[in-house]
Amino acid sequence: MNRKVERAVQEIVGRISRWSEVDTITIVESGDDVYDPYFFLSFDVYCTGPIPDETQRREVFADTVAFEALQSNRKDRFLLRDIPFRLEYKDVKRYNEIISAAKANEVVHRDSGTYMFYRLKESRILYQKSDWIDEVRKDLDALNDQFWEGLRAALQARMEHFLGDLHAAVVRQDSLFFLVSAAGFIRSLCSVLFAINHQFEPSARGLHEQVSRLRTLPDPFFGRLESFLRSESAAMTADRKKEIAELMAKSVLAL
Repeated sequence: MNRKVERAVQEIVGRISRWSEVDTITIVESGDDVYDPYFFLSFDVYCTGPIPDETQRREVFADTVAFEALQSNRKDRFLLRDIPFRLEYKDVKRYNEIISAAKANEVVHRDSGTYMFYRLKESRILYQKSDWIDEVRKDLDALNDQFWEGLRAALQARMEHFLGDLHAAVVRQDSLFFLVSAAGFIRSLCSVLFAINHQFEPSARGLHEQVSRLRTLPDPFFGRLESFLRSESAAMTADRKKEIAELMAKSVLAL
């Protein structure tokens, strides 16, 4: 992170850490190149009570550009000196309940997977009032095999659901539904692989890079994945992609 970006980060931290309800602030970084279209600064602001309302936050960030408050007042995004920021305000109590459920081997919602845990564990801590996030990270490290097996089963069911949709789209020659189903299938397939490896899954932007680092993968995986991602052509039809998807699914289920 270059000096300009780091100064901006510390400036924002200095503003929001003054709010008494803020316990912890973390950041998930998306690289160092501010000209990369994937680049933005993503803050998780963990709070023990209500945050200032939108009007008050607009005053706090009065020197920013393109300020927007989103999703029932739980997200802000803006530009500060041309640097894109995204802030999400999260309830500590709710996360404590989610962590407790995971420790009790209750599977997280298969639609969201473990991305929330990834952000808790892999983000960089910018500010902490208590040891809350340190204790949370210890709990996440201690999740047992029963949790991961239950998670894998739930994610595999989702993967098989998308595979069925993929097959139906090919039969009906529905290009749009095929595209939607293909995206869901690949995301679910990768989620299963992260669960098999007992790792939390990253955002979609980092999926390809991080799945390649997993220790346990079916063979051959990447050749089939690249073939599936290839644009349709005379040699790579939707029907052929369906066949590749079935091979990938079978290889993952066999692990």
